[in-house]
Amino acid sequence: MADDQYQLDGNAPRLFERDNAGPLGKPLAGQVFDHVELRAGDRVLDAACGTGIVTRVAAQRFPHVGKLVGVDRNVGMLEVAREHAPTNVPVEWKEGDLEALPFPDGSFEVVLCQNGVQFVPDKARALREMCRVLVPGGRLAFTVWSEVTAYGAALSAALARHISAAAAASNQSMFQLRDARTVRDLVESAGFRDVEMQELVVLRPMPASAEGIVADTARTAFARDVAAASEAARQALGQEVSAVLRGYRDGDQLTIPHKSHLVRARAAWFG
Repeated sequence: MADDQYQLDGNAPRLFERDNAGPLGKPLAGQVFDHVELRAGDRVLDAACGTGIVTRVAAQRFPHVGKLVGVDRNVGMLEVAREHAPTNVPVEWKEGDLEALPFPDGSFEVVLCQNGVQFVPDKARALREMCRVLVPGGRLAFTVWSEVTAYGAALSAALARHISAAAAASNQSMFQLRDARTVRDLVESAGFRDVEMQELVVLRPMPASAEGIVADTARTAFARDVAAASEAARQALGQEVSAVLRGYRDGDQLTIPHKSHLVRARAAWFG
């Protein structure tokens, strides 16, 4: 994850792996690879790799790739990624910033990024860096949220009421690249061509109880804000979100649709 406001510390990276990478990241990566093929010998960068779920799915689906490299700013995320690293494909994990990728020009045939671009302060610079580290004609494939989820909207509203405006803004920030035209313009301006976009949908199971919703915030960038609030405020937060989302309830779980833009493009040749 690329933005300072999205640094996960403490036990949050492990909670992210359990509650986000498995139920959401893995099926989304599976859908991405239904449309993105990795070829024999490809050097592949998983940018903003988090706990490495995209790398793991890639290694499972395409064991013939040449090398997989995961880069992330969050050291805790990389520690978890190393613990779960695939063994059938050469993998390297590296600490680094999407705005200044620590690789020479033309290091990769493919750059992947699952829901990381929206967290970068300078998104245009990050995309230019992705273009720089690709060989001419190299392939880019990334996802960003294409709409505010029902859970995201309910949680942001409850955070603003019961925790803080800063926590609400942090939660809302992940949905800032919803407009397809804005995304396409950013990609083309960064030096890519042959841009293709489509929408993917993953149904994510989540806890439905007020207590489960509060516990779910422990894997977020604003976890400390929630933890520092009064018990009454935390209870009010969970109860409000649970009540707003009752239409998505199935037993003791919520099933929340998560929609993403899948963007595919090629690095242009400027030589």
